[in-house]
Amino acid sequence: MIQNVEKSHTILIKGPSRINILEGKVEVFGKIFSPEKAGKENSLIIPSATIYPIYALEPSKLEIYISNEDNLNLIEENTINKEWDKIKDIVITEIKKNQTRNPLKIMVLGISNGKTTLIKYIANNLLKEGFTGGYLDSDLGQQIMYLPTTLNIGEIKDFIITSADINAEETVFIGSTFPKSNFKFIVAHSCKSLIDNYNKIHKNSDFILIDSDGWIKTEAGVIYKNFFIDTIDPDILIIFHDDSIEELKEIEKNASKSKNRKLLLLKEENRYFYEKNKDERRFLRQSQFAKILEGFRKISIPLNDIKFIKNDYDKEKDEIIEIEIGVNDLIKLPYHYVIISLMTEDSKMIKIGLLFVINLEKDYILLYSDFNFKEQNQIKKILLGSLRLSTKGNHQGYLYL
Repeated sequence: MIQNVEKSHTILIKGPSRINILEGKVEVFGKIFSPEKAGKENSLIIPSATIYPIYALEPSKLEIYISNEDNLNLIEENTINKEWDKIKDIVITEIKKNQTRNPLKIMVLGISNGKTTLIKYIANNLLKEGFTGGYLDSDLGQQIMYLPTTLNIGEIKDFIITSADINAEETVFIGSTFPKSNFKFIVAHSCKSLIDNYNKIHKNSDFILIDSDGWIKTEAGVIYKNFFIDTIDPDILIIFHDDSIEELKEIEKNASKSKNRKLLLLKEENRYFYEKNKDERRFLRQSQFAKILEGFRKISIPLNDIKFIKNDYDKEKDEIIEIEIGVNDLIKLPYHYVIISLMTEDSKMIKIGLLFVINLEKDYILLYSDFNFKEQNQIKKILLGSLRLSTKGNHQGYLYL
């Protein structure tokens, strides 16, 4: 179908759909699309269970391929509200003022309300200003760069619209889609390590944008977020504020203790934000798993002296520790199809996989992964996750260690 959009109006389109820009100029999350540009600069694919706002900078004509026209909604204004625009300008000003050699850490926090969308919008506008920086995704359940159950960081080399626009440079395996128990401390320390490693490589970086999950509304959620903020120590903390959430007020109070931190509260409700329901989140998570797992195969390797381990947190030392799990204890548990990280002797991740079978009698392990022979020889540890999956990415249960 052909759709005309007036200047300063927005068309909200839910995927799956494809849009070609025939005339005019539009903006999506701060990225400009026009017919004069080539390739992905004049067309846009919207994934399932996702809505993109296409804002007309001038009168525009779009060619839209969509299965259900009810998934189109014309809005007579810009759905990116003025608060977001103000936040973006403040971030740009703070980066320009930064006289330190360290990139500014900019974290976005809230229950939901479009944290990742705001990060895309800020990132794309920072690129327009000529800044360089990175993206840290700490949301275990809805990763943009790689696989759920992992944490990832990568350089923002181009405008970000979909997950295909940014790649992970370093990945930390957690093995869960939720920071339960001591994972809430492990996630924070792992993210700090990712940032430190990123800064060593990207010495001239101007910023690091930090996405977070929406776990807040419990006492454990408050402990988790406070520990994360204290550990990461963001220079700018952007919070989707909600007066009705007491836990959020506690987090804001703790975050405001730092005199060097700029706290920015978004109080205006985003009327056009589309909140995915549980089924849509589950579908997206399964799709992410399936995309990675489809390239895997069954591989048998010798058991030899490979150690099975889990990560834990030592509160006294304030550090992540490894605990070895005896193979005889492990095989008594429902370990089949649990997600794992194959690691070197010094705990560097080689590949992700699924653990199928441990055969003590024949001294081998049957895995589902895609490592090569050279990588196989480097495998000395298997870090156990808690999530059990089918080879199609469907949830099968949990491994409780």
